[in-house]
Amino acid sequence: MTSGPRGSSGVTPEPSGAMGLRGWLLPLGSLIYVGLSTALTDQGLRGFSWVLVLPALVWGWRRTRAPESGVDSIDPATRSGVRAAMWGAALWLVARAGPAGEPGLDAAANVGVATLAVGILVALARVPSPPGLLAPPRQARSLDAAALVAFLWGIAVMLPLMRALAPVAASRLDPVASDYASATAGIGSLLVLVAASWRARVLRRLELGVADRAHGAFMLSLTAFLVAVPAALLDVAPPDRVLPIAMILAALSVSWTLLVPDPQAVSRALRGIVVITLLGAPIALIAGFAARQLPEHAGSLVLAAGALCVAVGLLAKSVARPLSPEQTRWLTALDAATEDALSPEPITALKRTLTALGALSNVPTSRPELWQLDPPEVLHVDVAGYLHEATADAPRALYELATEEPERTLRAETLRALQVRRPDVRPLLGWLEARGAFSVTVISDEDGPAGLVLLPRGARSAPMSLAEARAVRNLADRLSALMEVASALSRSRQREERAAEALGTALEAKDRLQAALDAAADANRQHPELLAQSLIGAGYSPAARAALDRLTQLLERPQGATHPALLLEYPQGTPAVPWAAKAHLEGADPGARFVVIDAARSEYHQLETWRGARSPFLLAHAGTLVIQDAAALPSEIQDELAAPTDCTLLLTRAQPSARRGESPSGRQGPQLSSLLAARVGERIVSIPSLIDRAEDLRPMLLERLAREGLRQRGEPLSAEGRVVALLIEHAWSGNERELDAWVERLVQTALTSVVTVADLARAGFRPDPPEPPPRPTSELPQLTTGGDLLTPLPLPTRRRPAQRRRR
Repeated sequence: MTSGPRGSSGVTPEPSGAMGLRGWLLPLGSLIYVGLSTALTDQGLRGFSWVLVLPALVWGWRRTRAPESGVDSIDPATRSGVRAAMWGAALWLVARAGPAGEPGLDAAANVGVATLAVGILVALARVPSPPGLLAPPRQARSLDAAALVAFLWGIAVMLPLMRALAPVAASRLDPVASDYASATAGIGSLLVLVAASWRARVLRRLELGVADRAHGAFMLSLTAFLVAVPAALLDVAPPDRVLPIAMILAALSVSWTLLVPDPQAVSRALRGIVVITLLGAPIALIAGFAARQLPEHAGSLVLAAGALCVAVGLLAKSVARPLSPEQTRWLTALDAATEDALSPEPITALKRTLTALGALSNVPTSRPELWQLDPPEVLHVDVAGYLHEATADAPRALYELATEEPERTLRAETLRALQVRRPDVRPLLGWLEARGAFSVTVISDEDGPAGLVLLPRGARSAPMSLAEARAVRNLADRLSALMEVASALSRSRQREERAAEALGTALEAKDRLQAALDAAADANRQHPELLAQSLIGAGYSPAARAALDRLTQLLERPQGATHPALLLEYPQGTPAVPWAAKAHLEGADPGARFVVIDAARSEYHQLETWRGARSPFLLAHAGTLVIQDAAALPSEIQDELAAPTDCTLLLTRAQPSARRGESPSGRQGPQLSSLLAARVGERIVSIPSLIDRAEDLRPMLLERLAREGLRQRGEPLSAEGRVVALLIEHAWSGNERELDAWVERLVQTALTSVVTVADLARAGFRPDPPEPPPRPTSELPQLTTGGDLLTPLPLPTRRRPAQRRRR
């Protein structure tokens, strides 16, 4: 096969007036001339029987004319050849209406058969191809068979013509030579017609429609040959009559196969015709031979033969059923799949359709498939009947080529025949062979291709017929609506899957972000936790608890409110940052940023620092910004702090009772600017002194001893109860700073891991006097180095002494 332009079979119809008077003049004139010659030689009724041939010829020619509108699928050369064959058959009938032995009529009869044979062979060679990739090969369009037949019949025509035109010169020829020449040309023409139709059947087996026509021509010509030869051998009639008649019948039968509008009709009728011919012809031959041998019983023999022929006609369909080709099984499966596609539920219909198509192949690994274009998916049903879906995409070139093929069906054998001349089809052929595909048919909708029906090859070796291609296209048209619904469901399912995947990705990203935020919050918590370490154990006393609760309450910010600013006042010796850190940790967002700056540093006295990229506001974004001794900042900086900020401001300053209102020079100490003080308002919290937090002193002391012991000595320290009692009654005018100093001194002087009263004495600790009036230092009780009191030291207590009982 060779590739040709698509749509090559379309032929412009001949003009309606092409077969006018001039077109009818020559053929009808020649027939009338021969008919008049016949009538002159035979004055009886037989001599004028040729008149009946003229209407038959006119009817046949009108039936073979091209359509007046549309595209003619039949080549004009084919129509001309068929018309020539009809004229030749008519000429033979007109010539044989005269008496036998007339050389002129014999020559005219042979001219008619010669024209018929040449015309039908030309028509067979000029059968057009359907639109698509394939074009007829050069060998199939060759006219060598017509030339050979013309040569044979040329001899058969010349012998009687010489006798008619030059009887003296031809007197030395045996009169039987003309009959032998006619019989030889007749049997030769039949053989050439069988061979030519077989060649067309083999070379054009892949062309849909053409293969059916060629197969029908081959079977009918072969049947005519198989009937004519036994008839001639049995001497049913003279061979020079039987063989031309067989040639005429074969040519007219082949003409029907070439001109029938629907090539599929050839396949449907062929089996019955062949069965009737093969079964009825022997009956007729035997009956004719017997009637010739037994003329006295001719009537009975003809009646019996007629009854047997009727029986053959009645049984022809049943007898032809076993002769059904391999395509019949495919047609049955395709029809069943088309019926199953009518199920109202789309997925069920697709499943049943694929299950019905599974009968096409008996190979378990070769299953029919449905391919969707959008979304790209492939569906198939396994041997167990389960529907499987997978994401896959067929080559787009496959859709383009299949759309241009007859019945929108692209066959693997077509690409295999073109792979040498068309390298571009080799990847598509490889794709089909990798899937064991026999053919693919495009499923089209209003917008164009929507999918493919892939049929498996299995163990099949025969090419696809036109009936199968039409059945697959009918199935594809039926599946169009189902595929549209299935595609919509697939797209919806894919959108759902993508949404679920996006949701999963978003949840994973959210978890990662949450983990990062938690890690950042943990990192943010570590700093205030470290700063608040000195307050471990604090908060048990009512004063400390009240201060922390008040501070935590002021740090809270309602939804949508601006970040507050508050003032934390601390006594001398008590750092305010641990209190701010502890309040931050007990707030609603302990993982927020916590930034501490010292207002006494000169870099914070510049306005650019607060407005630059390293601004404390940016560092403490959405968190807490602690400014130690905020009153030390310049007034313009304080006014900058008075504006709303995106972080909570926690300002610290020494308590007024612990500050000197005026310096020795008479100047007043640093104060908050009016704008900043107005922003703070009443949000002021005072840290209680250590003397007011007696309940916190014991845990604070023990925690500091343990921590400082680990730091300096590698082991935690504790204290005796008497040591704790003495330290609790101390005034602690220096607050935590004084407590830290005594703890460091005790860690350095303690002899064991438990601080005793003696260790306290060695460190230089002196208890406070129990009475409010202070006494001179010399009158205070002294401690020995062993830890014993030189003078009795009553231990003061905050509890009132119990009253004595009266006797």
